[in-house]
Amino acid sequence: MIKLRHLLTLLWICAVVFASAQEAGTFTDPRDGKAYKTVTIDILLEGDVTVKRTWMAENLNYEVPESFCYKNEPAYCEAYGRLYTFKAAVEACPEGWHVPTISEWNLLFRTYGGIHEAGIALQKGGKSGMELAPGGFGDPGNVFKNIGISGNYWDSEKKSDNTSGLISVQKGNKEIFHSVIGDWHRNSCRCIKDY
Repeated sequence: MIKLRHLLTLLWICAVVFASAQEAGTFTDPRDGKAYKTVTIDILLEGDVTVKRTWMAENLNYEVPESFCYKNEPAYCEAYGRLYTFKAAVEACPEGWHVPTISEWNLLFRTYGGIHEAGIALQKGGKSGMELAPGGFGDPGNVFKNIGISGNYWDSEKKSDNTSGLISVQKGNKEIFHSVIGDWHRNSCRCIKDY
């Protein structure tokens, strides 16, 4: 009986700690009135310093030039958000928000076990509340692939004037992949709030 009481106390403490580590919210884009779920996460830096970072917990779905619905079908935009060239993603993030840097993504990954472990925690139903959705991707030839299989997100890392960083998660996979690709590809966008 005592062991059960200790276990229940420990579970309650863990729930309180976890609840304080992230906070759900909403942001309404004043440009079109669309409301987005958000999540504010406590990010642990070196030396036990903690900062709060607020992320969109849904894929961006604001129409700008060079943004697309998967296979040009509006129903996919409603379900998964729009796919953007890098330039369009930068333009589409609302005022006060931006395309995350690779450092911001890496801090998020580290919070949930690192690049080799965080994939499940960041996907739909994962403990982070980020709800990364597998919206697939597109290329300039109007070829769209991998909806329901992978989510591909811009980061603002630049290796050259016409390439940018890409974060990829695959449904059910704990590994997160990072690469650099041409800015003209079409990928999802998650904006992070300026701080």
